[in-house]
Amino acid sequence: MFRKLKYYMVFICLINISCSNSREIWKLPDDFNFIARYGIAEENSINTFDNTFTKKINWDRDTTISLTFPLEEKKKVYNKIMNYAIKELSDNYKPKSTTDISPSPTYYLLFKMNGTIYEITWETNTFSEEKEAKKLRALFTHIDNYLKEQEVIANLPDDERGVF
Repeated sequence: MFRKLKYYMVFICLINISCSNSREIWKLPDDFNFIARYGIAEENSINTFDNTFTKKINWDRDTTISLTFPLEEKKKVYNKIMNYAIKELSDNYKPKSTTDISPSPTYYLLFKMNGTIYEITWETNTFSEEKEAKKLRALFTHIDNYLKEQEVIANLPDDERGVF
């Protein structure tokens, strides 16, 4: 009997520990929308304000399509912004540690929540291993992974600019 109680107590402790380490789920504000541009020369752009996705096809031409970002995905993006403290980053975010990679992707994020607009631009050395840099990259990776799964985006013309 004591042995079962002991295992039960250990099990309850493990559940409490795992629950306390989970990410907080935030309530999505009614006005939450974002624009995310990313990649070499910001070749991809999702705009949830006007429900569009833009892909750079060559240096002179972009292709823009209608694309509604689903509410569930918007909630995931919002929760990452909040859990990663993205809104606390400076407008022109620049990590202290850098890794010179050329060409280096550029990241741009503008988002609105609760009547406030936040804007973050990260133009160089985007392969920094600082905690904030990793979180910002993780946010953009999440958005990009979702978009790559969309058939309408997969059917867009290939980038004609070539590889650097």
